[in-house]
Amino acid sequence: MGAAKAKVAKTTKATKTAVEDPAERLSRELDSSGERVEALQRRMSYFMLFRLGLLGVMTLVLASTSFLPEARESSLRDTLLGLLLTAGYALTVGYAWRLRPSRGPLARRALPRIASVQIAFDVLMASACVLLTGGVHSDFVFLFPVAVLGAATMGDRRRIWIAAGTCGLVFAGLSLVQLSGLLQLPGEAKPAPGPIAANVLWLSLLRTSAAIGFVAILSAYLNRQLLSSVSDLGNLRNLTENIVRSLTSGLLTVDPRRRVVFANPTARELLGVAGELPGQTCDALIPGLSAHLDDSGGFRNRFELDITRADDNREVHLGLSCSPLLDERGGFLGHVVTFQDVSKLREMERVVRRNERLAALGGLAASVAHEVRNPLAAIAGCAELLESETQNEEDQRLIRVIRRESARLNTIVSELLDYTRPRQLMRTPTDIAKLVRELVDGLRADPNLAEIEFILDLPEPEPEPSTTADIDAAQLTQVLWNLARNGAQAMDQVGKLELGVIGRSDAVSLMVRDHGRGIPSENLERIFEPFFSTKEGGSGIGLALVHRIIEDHGGDIQVFSVVGEGTSFVLTLPRKEPTLG
Repeated sequence: MGAAKAKVAKTTKATKTAVEDPAERLSRELDSSGERVEALQRRMSYFMLFRLGLLGVMTLVLASTSFLPEARESSLRDTLLGLLLTAGYALTVGYAWRLRPSRGPLARRALPRIASVQIAFDVLMASACVLLTGGVHSDFVFLFPVAVLGAATMGDRRRIWIAAGTCGLVFAGLSLVQLSGLLQLPGEAKPAPGPIAANVLWLSLLRTSAAIGFVAILSAYLNRQLLSSVSDLGNLRNLTENIVRSLTSGLLTVDPRRRVVFANPTARELLGVAGELPGQTCDALIPGLSAHLDDSGGFRNRFELDITRADDNREVHLGLSCSPLLDERGGFLGHVVTFQDVSKLREMERVVRRNERLAALGGLAASVAHEVRNPLAAIAGCAELLESETQNEEDQRLIRVIRRESARLNTIVSELLDYTRPRQLMRTPTDIAKLVRELVDGLRADPNLAEIEFILDLPEPEPEPSTTADIDAAQLTQVLWNLARNGAQAMDQVGKLELGVIGRSDAVSLMVRDHGRGIPSENLERIFEPFFSTKEGGSGIGLALVHRIIEDHGGDIQVFSVVGEGTSFVLTLPRKEPTLG
């Protein structure tokens, strides 16, 4: 493409290496563990709600049986059961308050301790209720499987088997004591009747142990499946988040009310915004976006918008596309908007179009220059001959005008040929700061620039200057001379002309700044075109030649101008000759 301005320094985005950053891995693991903690906290809350309901039923049963005639003989038992239910209410309500959603998720280590305390209380309550209500014949034997179910809900497989084993051992112990006839139930006025029948006891023991074992096995299996599903879901969610985060395009999801629901990190970076984006209107982030959402998924779903970044007020040209967001049944949920910064691409297209115009004008100029030069030489020769033969003063003056204008036209033709004729660069390592000093010394000796104050911003001379680059010194001198001459003319040969050089690791930047009339913004796009000039009598070749020389060096030239304040030309040249590939 060849445009000097198009040859900008390559910018590369940091790419993720195969080895994951430990900080990112730790952050992801913490996020995953946080999700597991929140899920466990929810399950504990649900089981505590179930326990409250169970305690409520048991309270109603105790209250209804307290009015029976035989209840007077078991007041101690009712008292103990009442204390047990009260403790159950207190424990459940206390931990429910601690696990309330408004407080947020608890620490990772706190939940297992809370779960262990509640599982232990469930086993204790089941054992006490069975003991106080008839042992093997108790109607509350079902509380043992419920305690195991609670361990499955609030704990892991280890806690499930511990709870199941404890329940089984407690019930077996009660059965053996009853079998021996030594059990004296609380509240009874006389000892318990003789030993119960062995076959009844063994049947009850087998039935209850089987129920506890079945619940334990099933709960352990379901617990493992649940943890596996949660893990798979977490992995899938992490994969999805990594994919969305790794996109080089900005991604927004917008609901039907035109409000942003989600934005990936690239979207925040491209828009230059921070903070929470969900909830904001799409037009607040990308002005004019909502007008294109009606065509989401249609043939006009690709479009471009100009925005101003929120952080640095920089103008950015965005290329966007949108499509409808649908659920699994095809229901409309909103819109998906993807976008990229195409500012550099559009700038390159603009430079390519300009270079095509320059190439066409250059070809035309070369043809005209060759056709004009021969007749011009004849005119200059005839004028010189006439000047030597005529004695009339008026004729002499007219002949001098012919010769002067012929010389000026010959200079323009020479510049045209210099512009259009390919010239091989004679690159040599050159200290550009030293070259600028020498150029300014020559300019100061020019009587036409006697009223110009040259201000230099150059680094101090050093053994290995950072401003050394492989350049064609003669051509760069021509560039700087043209820019300095233009700057002086823009200030009517009176004022301050600034020249500066800055060396970097891979390039050297030069700045030439005048404090003259400035260039209108509508002319900035054309100042490097041949024959275009904003000053009276200008040929329009000087800046075109400057542009071509910088382009041949593989450099970049930028122009900044404010009418009434002046113009700055910034040149960037690579320190080493660019190589292909």
